[in-house]
Amino acid sequence: MNILIIGTKSKLIPVYNYCKDEGYNVVCIRTDEHEHNTPILYENAISAYFNLESEFYDNFVPDAIINFKEQHEFLTLEKDLSTKFNLETFLTDELIEFFSTKKGQDKVFKSLDIPTIPNDTEKVLVKTELSGGTNFKVMDRSTATQQSNFFQDYLDIDYVVSCHFYSDGAKWYHLNNHIVMYEDNCPVESATPIRINNDDNDIIEDSIRKLSKNITIKNKLFGWQFLKDKDGNLYSMDFNLRPFGGFDMGSYDTDVSDQNWSSYLFGNVPPDHITYTDTIRCVYKKKQQFGYSDIDRIKINLTYLKFEVKTYD
Repeated sequence: MNILIIGTKSKLIPVYNYCKDEGYNVVCIRTDEHEHNTPILYENAISAYFNLESEFYDNFVPDAIINFKEQHEFLTLEKDLSTKFNLETFLTDELIEFFSTKKGQDKVFKSLDIPTIPNDTEKVLVKTELSGGTNFKVMDRSTATQQSNFFQDYLDIDYVVSCHFYSDGAKWYHLNNHIVMYEDNCPVESATPIRINNDDNDIIEDSIRKLSKNITIKNKLFGWQFLKDKDGNLYSMDFNLRPFGGFDMGSYDTDVSDQNWSSYLFGNVPPDHITYTDTIRCVYKKKQQFGYSDIDRIKINLTYLKFEVKTYD
């Protein structure tokens, strides 16, 4: 089986290793000079990039394409390559707009009555369409209106809950929950896996139910973040068509349970329950408002956590 991986970032290592262990023929496309590229993938990648007529594709016909990059150009590349090689794809121009833009997500969330961060105050948080928790700015609304196409109220954050999923096209499988605690709007500590408290869980499950009936996703690992402010309000924050940071370390699957989420991308079906044997606690070494500082990663044995993998269709 020929597997084409778009990108060379470290979070792709689990998929790469799974493919190698299964004896698949794997090729990575070098896409950028991102700081989180890993030499294992980058140094052996090809540079075909957006050139669909590259001679490389005359000799390598993929049976599957793996993409953890959610910016517009990379989702379009995934769609175009799928079309070129007659591979099934769920991606449409409308879905690419949703997955790649915060503005598009906010519009869909509002249309489905999913709670979103307000946009009323004079001080606002300006967000770019780049991945991760970087390149954000806090500024006055008048300045933000002129300089950015998406912004929202600058809230006092209590914590952020991240939910991980796999979708096979028919169902969304809810695999894991992760929490990051904040002080002074800086992440200070995280833990995975966790059980979501009842008040938050009602809102989160209702949001998942609504979105899963309106957004098609097939054969992807992905995540959705929800923000709890100090006033007790819970809002949808960001939807990511990729796993969150920590996936490369096995923090959500291989290092804390007997599951390998990468296997779901190649036909394995998530179980009804996942028994988590360990928890991963990360303590940030310094307060840093946007982006994340270095961490102390602590693995702690769990007595027992049997996590129900709820499905949504």
